[in-house]
Amino acid sequence: MVRERFFTPRLRVKSYDELNAWLLDQCIAYAKGHPHPERREETIWQTFEAERPALVPYAGRFDGFHSVPASVSKTCLVRFDNNRYSVSASAVGRPVEVRAYAERIELR
Repeated sequence: MVRERFFTPRLRVKSYDELNAWLLDQCIAYAKGHPHPERREETIWQTFEAERPALVPYAGRFDGFHSVPASVSKTCLVRFDNNRYSVSASAVGRPVEVRAYAERIELR
């Protein structure tokens, strides 16, 4: 049995907007070229287009982050993902929430 492998060459983009546009194109191409898993006579894209009028419109940017609890060390540091981030001395010994976004880290 031969397994097909798909390799994407290294992609270099100048911004997240350019990356998102490329990803959108790839998703649409995939959806137009593959059958729906339950409705084999239709492509994923055809099923999506048929269901689109019933979908709730999205009104705003998605606020996606990964949240984990952490505590502040005696040296005013919070460890997250093998990195240390400095915080105010008033937070020493107190629990904090680390929110990891795609482009930034927030400590609350």
